[in-house]
Amino acid sequence: MRDEERRIDGRPDGPGAEGGAPRGEGGRSPQVAAPGLPATAFHPSVAVRLEVNGETWVGEVPATETLATFLRDRLGLTGTKIGCEEGNCGACSVILDGALVYSCLVLAAACDGGRVETVEGLARGDRLHPVQEAFVAEDALQCGFCTPGQIMAVKALLDREPRPTPEQVRAALAGNLCRCGAYPRIVKAALRAAAMAGAAETAASRRGDDGSADGAADGEGGTRGAPAR
Repeated sequence: MRDEERRIDGRPDGPGAEGGAPRGEGGRSPQVAAPGLPATAFHPSVAVRLEVNGETWVGEVPATETLATFLRDRLGLTGTKIGCEEGNCGACSVILDGALVYSCLVLAAACDGGRVETVEGLARGDRLHPVQEAFVAEDALQCGFCTPGQIMAVKALLDREPRPTPEQVRAALAGNLCRCGAYPRIVKAALRAAAMAGAAETAASRRGDDGSADGAADGEGGTRGAPAR
C-alpha cells in the first residue's frame, strides 16, 4: 500500500489490513474508549441557572454556546458586542460574579449559578449610571461599538477601586480596544465617574436615614424630610 493511502494515524486502512482498526457493521470503526478512561456520552445541552441584571434565568443551553451568544440571542441583550471572538478586543466584556470577563471566551454552561451584569443593567429607568453619564459628558465615544465593553471595564474597576489613579484606569482598560482611538477621553470619563460617585457618596453620608440633610431647614417655614411639628 502506498504511503499516501495510509490513514492519518499512520496505520494502513482497509478490512484485514495489518495493524488496522477492527471494523464494525457497515465498515465503520466502532467507538472505543481509550484504555483506562470511561466511555462517556456527550451532552449537547446543559441545564443552567443564571442571574442576569438582577433577573433569574433557568433553562438549557447548548454545551458549546458562549456567554456572549447566550446574552445576545437568547436574552436579547445586544449591548454586549461581538468583535474578534478571540478575547482580544474587549467589546464583549461583561461582569461575572464581580469580575470582568470576555463573554466570547466563556461558555454559558460554565456560568451556572453565576451573576452576570451587562451594560443594559446599569441604568435605572431613564436615569443613567454615573459611568454612562461620564462617558456622555466627556464625549468618550465615536462609533460606539466598543463603548459597552469600555463602560463595563470602568464599572468593574470602580467597584473594586472607587478612587483610581489615571495609571490604574489605563491598566484596567488595557484589554479593551477602541477602534476610533478615543482613549484619552475614555480615561477622563473613568476619572469623572469616580469623582461623581465620590460626590454622591459624600452627599449620602450627610443625609439621615429618612432622607433629611441632618435635619437642616429647607427654606423659611419648614424642614426637609419630616414635617414641622
